[in-house]
Amino acid sequence: MSQTPVPYKNQLVNIIKSALQNRMAEANAAIISAKDSRDSDTKSSAGDKYETGREMMQMEMNKAELQMQAAKKLLHELDKIDLKSSGNKVKPGSLVTTNREIFFMTIGFGKIEFEGKEVFVISPASPLGTILLNKATGTSFSFQGIERLIVSVL
Repeated sequence: MSQTPVPYKNQLVNIIKSALQNRMAEANAAIISAKDSRDSDTKSSAGDKYETGREMMQMEMNKAELQMQAAKKLLHELDKIDLKSSGNKVKPGSLVTTNREIFFMTIGFGKIEFEGKEVFVISPASPLGTILLNKATGTSFSFQGIERLIVSVL
């Protein structure tokens, strides 16, 4: 990590926000596509086929709307995280480097690539997040049978 912690964290947050905004745009496109498909479907003599097609499009719209809501919720949660937190104990907003991985304690998002490294974006409420909370630099912990050492907390 070649930068000070807050700009580094801000860059990570920007990557996550961009990915969430892409998810929202994709969900919106899926909603529009399904709505157009549903509305342009004309009633045929095979009424059951027409109703089934409309129901399938409605299900696709509902699924995309749920994806949109989930992405919006994650964006909202991400905005509430204090990135200026520092110290040697893990808390929400911490960037935790272990001898094996790097974890960013913000939201449950998954793995991202940054400066040639994998960073796992995890929620403090996740199983691993709850283990990490309040652990200090130099502390060892085990997760899924693998022993890890916390090298730094930013």
